[in-house]
Amino acid sequence: MLDKSIYPQAPAYYHYYFDLVESNDLVLELRKNKTSIADFIEQMPNEKWHFAYADGKWTVAEVIRHMIETERIFAYRALRFSRMDSTPNPGFDENAFIHNLQSISFSKEQLLREFNTVREATLSLFESMTPEMLHFNGSANGQSVTAEMLAFMIVGHTEHHVNVIKERY
Repeated sequence: MLDKSIYPQAPAYYHYYFDLVESNDLVLELRKNKTSIADFIEQMPNEKWHFAYADGKWTVAEVIRHMIETERIFAYRALRFSRMDSTPNPGFDENAFIHNLQSISFSKEQLLREFNTVREATLSLFESMTPEMLHFNGSANGQSVTAEMLAFMIVGHTEHHVNVIKERY
């Protein structure tokens, strides 16, 4: 399990996601997670793709879209922090993001391709970071975080949503 004690300054809610990460090897965890998430998407039955388990809840496709968009935002924040940019990064409204895409129907194949593309870009970004870049403290959504924390959040966040899909869909 990820040793969360190395992130005492992490926002409290990050620790839930950190608990879903198996080790402190950032690149290994991003790669393993890429494989497991891609396999999960591929194996998702087509009849569940546009299913929501309750009124007002996202469909499976929307959850996958949310995972991809959140990864993009976290990677962008990590890029800025890795360049020693201390400008605060605002939060984002994930519900508005999904709502504003409801007129577009994404196929499983489209989102799988996009997930893989985004994750490869994320891997390239983190593989190029020095320890100094990984540990620079920046501000995101009013919280002090590092690029490294954001990488582990990407893994934990996707694992969280896959677990929700498995349990409720």
